[in-house]
Amino acid sequence: MGLAVGLFAEEAAYCGIPSDFTYGDAASGIVDTPHNLGSTGGTISNDETDVCIFCHTPHHGGSGMPLWNRQSTAASFKAYGTTLAGTYVADNGVGAASLACLSCHDGVTSFDTLVNAPGKGGGTPVDMGWTFTIDGNTVSDVLTSVTAVIGTDLRNDHPVSIPYKEKVASLRARNTVISTIEMTAGTLTASLGSDASSTTATSNRWSVKGFISSDATIDDILRDGKVECSSCHDPHFKNTSWDEVDSTWGGPTEVTGLFLRRVGGNSVSGVCRTCHNK
Repeated sequence: MGLAVGLFAEEAAYCGIPSDFTYGDAASGIVDTPHNLGSTGGTISNDETDVCIFCHTPHHGGSGMPLWNRQSTAASFKAYGTTLAGTYVADNGVGAASLACLSCHDGVTSFDTLVNAPGKGGGTPVDMGWTFTIDGNTVSDVLTSVTAVIGTDLRNDHPVSIPYKEKVASLRARNTVISTIEMTAGTLTASLGSDASSTTATSNRWSVKGFISSDATIDDILRDGKVECSSCHDPHFKNTSWDEVDSTWGGPTEVTGLFLRRVGGNSVSGVCRTCHNK
């Protein structure tokens, strides 16, 4: 009995049970996630202890994002093309917010391609020449994991840098308050499984501007009226709500809730149905 309780407690701590988030909570948690590329995180870079330096620098940052410390990806991207709503993204027309994500997830640009080197003196290195340890395996400084690499052909992914054309293709109005969107209407209770009694099935809470918001609108997760990677993902939010962080997943790189903004992740297809009135 004691062993069973101990194992359950260990699993609970590992997977986030019964961790949840309420309105007003800070959407925080980067230190013990793969987005901490330093030696104090799940992805280890030599002996570098800085956490933020892989993306941000307080001085002499690059362009595109606030205090940005990464060299822009030099990859050429094949865009989604024309959507059902009639909107169009040209090749290499990806916006800055999504390019920030793709500067690691393109499978081309190295993790340690920084604008300003860490430590005294800084400098402007192109590539620090570090190696990384992921799940105990030493890897190169370019992301190669199939699940984490988006690549340069974006035609098989959700459109990014695409104008949000409300009230077309079932898209809700941009001024829709996210927390008011009902996720259980028309859904068979039996089909919800464990979600039936979960607040993630009856409420719609999202990380917006660093907090779990009760008044944010769809417009607040767009960038200049466009859908970007950051519309669905918050790179600083370790989303440990149980519905998304399934206990059958393995490895420390998978207990982040995929950095999805929605509490409960995509349970009941909540991420998709927030924008698409289906």
